[in-house]
Amino acid sequence: MRLLALFAALVVTFLTATPAQAHVRATSVAVDLRGHGDEVAAVVDVEYDVLGRLLSLDGVVSPDADGGVAEVPAGVRRDSLDAHAAEAAAYIGGAVRLSRGSIGCAAQEGGRVELTDSGAVRVALAYACPASGALTVRSDVFGSTEGLVDDVRTTVAYDVDGIRGSALLDVARTSVTVGHADPIGEIPGFVLLGAEHLFFGLDHVLFLLALLLGAKRLRDVVEVATAFTVAHSVTLVLAAIGWVSVPGWIVEPLVALSIAFVALDNLLSPRTGRRLPVVFAFGLLHGLGFAGSLSVDGPASLSMLVNLVSFNVGIELAQLAIIALAFPALLFLRRAATGPVAARALMLGTAGAAVAVAGAGLIWFVERSPLLT
Repeated sequence: MRLLALFAALVVTFLTATPAQAHVRATSVAVDLRGHGDEVAAVVDVEYDVLGRLLSLDGVVSPDADGGVAEVPAGVRRDSLDAHAAEAAAYIGGAVRLSRGSIGCAAQEGGRVELTDSGAVRVALAYACPASGALTVRSDVFGSTEGLVDDVRTTVAYDVDGIRGSALLDVARTSVTVGHADPIGEIPGFVLLGAEHLFFGLDHVLFLLALLLGAKRLRDVVEVATAFTVAHSVTLVLAAIGWVSVPGWIVEPLVALSIAFVALDNLLSPRTGRRLPVVFAFGLLHGLGFAGSLSVDGPASLSMLVNLVSFNVGIELAQLAIIALAFPALLFLRRAATGPVAARALMLGTAGAAVAVAGAGLIWFVERSPLLT
């Protein structure tokens, strides 16, 4: 019984901890290239907090901040970014370099800088390039010499000269030539990217845990996992190829609300028979969230589809790992709770965990809703 009580206390403590800003040791950058001949446009998305530390912007959350970090109003960040727009455009224009053959492209002045609905900084640049030759993009955004982060993952999506595809850059590989990317060679990187996104996306993890708390049998787990997988795969693909587009300020609050709903549903309606349609609907929302993090939207190509599937495989592997660890532990505790006192302790612990998950979801819903903050 003490083991059960201790486990329940640990679960509740973990889930009720205020979601804090993680220590920033890695960041992601998205580069989207479009153009033909001597005119090429680049749209670059970067993390506000990392760029903010480089340019001394307002509203930057420290990577060493502990729990209880207050949500920074988007207006504070937007005003600061507007005041430093020229600096942001100059930095990105110097860090994202294009060339055709051995001749470099010139980034034109006056790039557009804005804060997106998801909170990222978006810089749109126009480059004047030679009219012919294979286009190469090199990204030194947040390079190691700047000491801001330890690792940078840069997703490059391109539709240039009629050639479409995508590639993943990192500290070991900082450039790619359009049309020369190896789709097979990109698979491990995108699988890892998908797994990392699920593991370090606390909202997706809590949603899975909320589903497991309501599952009584292995069959229940298989059914909800299948419904969630099919649903988020559908919207991930549709959003990535541009057939579905929903703003982040709509998707992210609803993802948070889905966590609270499923957790509370475990308490108010323990029967799982009617849960599949709900899980499927919420899976569609989570798929849109996954697509927003991948940033390979655009016309379909073999390279993009391979990377998309690889990213989704990474998500599924991470999901299976969480289920394989959490559900057997939950089953063990349920079977070990043979006495009335132990059973009551487990019931209270499960209810406490569900309430904590619901509370986290509601807090995120308020923080992410532009009409409420």
